[in-house]
Amino acid sequence: MQLIMENWRGFVKEVKFDSLTEEERKLIEEGMIKDAWNWIKAKPAKIWQDTKDFLKNLHQEWKETKEGIMLINTMMAGADLSKEQQQFVIEQFKDVSVGSALLGVVALPGGGIALKPLLWVFKKAGIDLRPSAFREPDPPISIINVSNKI
Repeated sequence: MQLIMENWRGFVKEVKFDSLTEEERKLIEEGMIKDAWNWIKAKPAKIWQDTKDFLKNLHQEWKETKEGIMLINTMMAGADLSKEQQQFVIEQFKDVSVGSALLGVVALPGGGIALKPLLWVFKKAGIDLRPSAFREPDPPISIINVSNKI
């Protein structure tokens, strides 16, 4: 939408809008409305997909938290946990802590709007505040040497 408005402003500066005929004006306005309408129509699909992704990630985080609680209950009963299980419980504790802090930010007035820039600033500083289920997986590392030297 911003690009449409910038293009429109540039067009108005280049062409004297008053010198156009009524028919030319209608065609220009119709094209802008059509572009704006197409932009608006594309947004619900992205919003729907983002909502589905959020709910899927939330469900994954919920399952991991339940598993972490079950491991803590096992440990409280006196059983020893393996190193992997201990590491999993520690990671889940971190995820729950971060999730609680983010929920607190969202609960503040304007927090939902401020959350995206806040996450962006921390990510630029090398800190990812999202729980593990909401992080993008690291790209696979290629172990194949693709040099053409003979």
